[in-house]
Amino acid sequence: MAKALLSLVDVHVRRGMNTVLEGCSLSVEAGQTVVLTGANGAGKSTLLETAAGLLPMERGHVQHDEVVVADADGRRRNSPLTVGVVLQRNGMLGSEILTEHLHAAMSMSGHGVDIDPFLKLFKLMHRANDLVAHLSQGQARKVAVLAGLLPAFASPTPALIILDEPDAGLDDASIEILGQWLNELRTMGHALLVATHDERVMAQATHLYDVDQSKFQTTTTPVAGRVDTRTPREVKPLSPSAFGVKMHLRTMMWLNTNAMAGLLTLGILLTLGDFMEDLDNLQRMGFILAPTLAVGLCGDPLVAALREERAGVWWRAVGGGEPHAGWIPLAIGAVFTFLTTNGLQDAREIHIIVAGAVLCFLVWHSVGWMQRSTQRLARPHAVFIGLLTPVLILPYSLLISVLS
Repeated sequence: MAKALLSLVDVHVRRGMNTVLEGCSLSVEAGQTVVLTGANGAGKSTLLETAAGLLPMERGHVQHDEVVVADADGRRRNSPLTVGVVLQRNGMLGSEILTEHLHAAMSMSGHGVDIDPFLKLFKLMHRANDLVAHLSQGQARKVAVLAGLLPAFASPTPALIILDEPDAGLDDASIEILGQWLNELRTMGHALLVATHDERVMAQATHLYDVDQSKFQTTTTPVAGRVDTRTPREVKPLSPSAFGVKMHLRTMMWLNTNAMAGLLTLGILLTLGDFMEDLDNLQRMGFILAPTLAVGLCGDPLVAALREERAGVWWRAVGGGEPHAGWIPLAIGAVFTFLTTNGLQDAREIHIIVAGAVLCFLVWHSVGWMQRSTQRLARPHAVFIGLLTPVLILPYSLLISVLS
């Protein structure tokens, strides 16, 4: 008997006021393709996202291989498996380059394969170095599908592939190729959980699971697919921090939000004229670090960017965490502290500049953490993170007291 790579045990999931999954138990073994069936609204997408460890549960737990990755108590662990995910949204930022996104998807497991044959079959070779934002909807969907399948093709061990209507938006020729790839992945010993309404994709199923009736049905096993001689190679995993820094530097999103707030605060201080000589050390430190505090209080603009096409959700599903700004706040904090001391004609002491850099880093990431924490709520936009930021005034006050 093959090993179960995915197990949902007595799972209860609510969406708003409605119970979508009630007592759902499902197992997907290596070498199986389980296709979810049921009417629209039956809970197929909810089941898939729960299987990926993305949704909170009222009861039960989700297990990848022998590790519980999510349970009803809110505990979360990274999957021990290579996981490929295709959501209903594409899970990509428009500022990503096509090949960059595919390499990032494969790198989560530390392995990669040559992507050119896949791009040729999907007729994407001529767009390989284009930004995702410049692709058509159909082309972007092809990239999202490849990002879900390539980790399994690259993995030397059985992987878990979770696909939510991967055929949506694809042309007939691409759906035929998708079916061949699904068959090949099953033959390679990977486990696939798929939601689809397309009969050509359903034909690749070894089992059907009716979400409406919680009924499991075995189908005729498809003919074994061709297993290509692709040789996985080791690659350096791309961390969420490295990706976040790359996006910040490419898009300059920090300039439009954080830096602008700091410049406005600094500009207001400069309009007050020469007033620093009349202040004591505590007051001087407060004014010097005010623009840097304003920079950090804006939080991480990448949080808002990752809502695009649910890119942040995709990263949580495949990589265990959302991208963030990494060391960027340290550099911005140091620069703004230096600019403020220059503008206010105060002594440029290295320990003050270092303190400003650390202050910006801590406040930026603290606000970013609060922003990310709300993304998993049922109504994230109903939570006003700005109301919580005044609590950061206390550590700010303590810092200027120490420096003065």
